[in-house]
Amino acid sequence: MSQEQEHVEPEEKTAQKFAKESRNIGNIMNTFLLILVFMMLCICTVLLVLVVNLNKEVGSINTKLMALQTSGNQPEVYEKTEDVVDINGSSVDQTEAADIAEVDALENKLVWDENADQSSGIRRVYLTFDDGPSANTDRILDILDEYGVKATFFVVGKENYAQQYRRIVEDGHTLAMHSYSHVYGDIYSSLDAYRQDLEKLRSFLYEVTGVECSIVRFPGGSSNTISRVDMHALIDYLDSENMVYFDWNVSSGDASGLHRSADQIAANVLDNIEKYNNAVVLMHDASGKNTTVDALPTIIETLLKSEDTVLLPISEDTVKVQHIH
Repeated sequence: MSQEQEHVEPEEKTAQKFAKESRNIGNIMNTFLLILVFMMLCICTVLLVLVVNLNKEVGSINTKLMALQTSGNQPEVYEKTEDVVDINGSSVDQTEAADIAEVDALENKLVWDENADQSSGIRRVYLTFDDGPSANTDRILDILDEYGVKATFFVVGKENYAQQYRRIVEDGHTLAMHSYSHVYGDIYSSLDAYRQDLEKLRSFLYEVTGVECSIVRFPGGSSNTISRVDMHALIDYLDSENMVYFDWNVSSGDASGLHRSADQIAANVLDNIEKYNNAVVLMHDASGKNTTVDALPTIIETLLKSEDTVLLPISEDTVKVQHIH
């Protein structure tokens, strides 16, 4: 073998070794790039989830800030914590009392700062009553019947009121759902707890009246600040069950432990209805709300005399008045 050949062979081996090392390095780089791409995809997915959740959280915070700002402008709804009772007039623990007081302050906001009502034409007024049936239900129904007016009753689950549930339906009013227990700490403890409570009420009402209810009002409204569950999750649940919820844009101001005269309640309603072409009025059907019942004739007579104004019960076709979407 010549010296020239001996010199070439080591060069070829060196070149082959270099090529092999280059391929190994290339494979390592390709593997590294694949891992890097995978990590970037994971990071992007996590960021997307965080952004979606952040948007929901911001919406929830904005709703709570609105509620706190507006409730801060309202007078105290209870003189002391000991005055707070549930819808049946029973005493409650401190946690539930705090929730009730917070919700009542929110509900007493007379006009909601929502997007302007863009509809035109005839003004539609929807009188709604929460928390019944009660000892006042028949009085309310008698007054509505006297004037030929239909309303909406967002009821809770109560024994010994089968006649009142049936009469609401038989008189042509809308029977709608509020909650079965109306205990904030229970129904808003989890999505499953809310679902079970509402399904219990839905089944109960069907057994008593034969009506399959699909219209809902959240206790405290969709903008309540006491729910331990994201309200968007509860709204998604209603959507999945083909149920629709309604809040209100006019409050009678009767959601408190402080006395409101019939004149005050009537003024709260009539002074604010004119701001909307679709006015959903919040009132309460409870044993202690006698002045709410007393205010009804004045409210109805005034509205019936108003031009281009009709009083209607809520239906699935009603323009939705909702605090959050």
